Parts: sequence; C-alpha cells; structure tokens
Amino acid sequence: MSVRVIYKLCIFIASAFAFCNAADFPDEKSDDDPIFADFCVYKDVVSWIKNDSVYALSYYKMQNEFTITIDYKSTTSSSIFGVSLPDLDQKKLQTDLVRGVQGEGAGSYRGRKYSRNRVVKPYDLIDFYILQKDSLYVKTLFGTTNRLKWEYLLDMGKQKQKISGDNVIYISGFCTEEQLKIIRKRKKGNGN
Repeated sequence: MSVRVIYKLCIFIASAFAFCNAADFPDEKSDDDPIFADFCVYKDVVSWIKNDSVYALSYYKMQNEFTITIDYKSTTSSSIFGVSLPDLDQKKLQTDLVRGVQGEGAGSYRGRKYSRNRVVKPYDLIDFYILQKDSLYVKTLFGTTNRLKWEYLLDMGKQKQKISGDNVIYISGFCTEEQLKIIRKRKKGNGN
C-alpha cells in the first residue's frame, strides 16, 4: 500500500472515531433534565424556629402541574412526606415538620380511619427554611439549578404505597412582588 492510501485510511478512521465519540458529550443544557419548578427566596416568620425570622425557599412556577390522587379504604393509615436538596448543605436547610404531623408535610401522622380519595400535590408540601444568620449562603443559591428529591409514603395497614420524585429545580433569587403574590395565593388555597 502506498503512503497516500495509508494516510487517507488513517484520516478516515480518526474522523469516524471523533464523530462517534462526539455524540457521547452532552450539550451544556440537556433536555434529559429539564427544570421542573422555579423557586425563589423571601423573608418569613415561623414559630417553630427559635430565631423566628428566616429565609423561605418556595416554588412559584411549575412547568407542569403535578397531582397524585389515591383512592383507598383502610382502618389505619399513616403518611410520611420527605424532601431534600441532596447537593446542598443539609445542615442549613430546614423543613416544616408540623405539616408532616398533620399528614401534610415532612413527618408522619398515624391512627386516622380513612375511606376516601386523597389528593396530594407534592410541591405544595415543599418549603425550605434557612436561618437569617446564613444570608451569605442564601445568596450562593441564586441563579442555580439543583436536584430536589421527594418521597411520599402512604401506609394503609396491609397496603403500602411509595411515590417519589427526583427533579431539577431553579432558584432565581429573591422573590419579586408578582412571585410573592403567586406563593401567597397558593398557600392560602392550601390552608397554610
């Protein structure tokens, strides 16, 4: 074989190899992990935290509404809702456990008798709270995307159901007046 044929063959193989491997490198923004919900931060007061005044992280916009309806009959039941931002500092983020004790948030409620439909909107149960002393940490979250993991467990005696999600959220920054209106309206509608 001549040097010219070997040279062309090497160029062809190198080009084919580069083309095949180029597909393995994803673009910076991938459609595989679209943003599920947009969150913002606002100052709030909660009675269950000693310092009372905190920064609340809550969603104001979802790409698609997400509701779970469960139809069940049970003499005893309990529900647990857990949520985390696994890639962030868990020591600085707190959730409202009281809502969980009422069967509506992170925590659990046991002993009620149910024979009905239960409608759960997981993202309506999600709020994170950060102490005011961690205001510099709060600012590092602005303009970032993060993984949010949640899990809803319903124990109906002989029957157990587990529904979970692993979503991508965007934290825009401090809430605008319009975003705060949306959050307040949603929370008022949920009895919060």
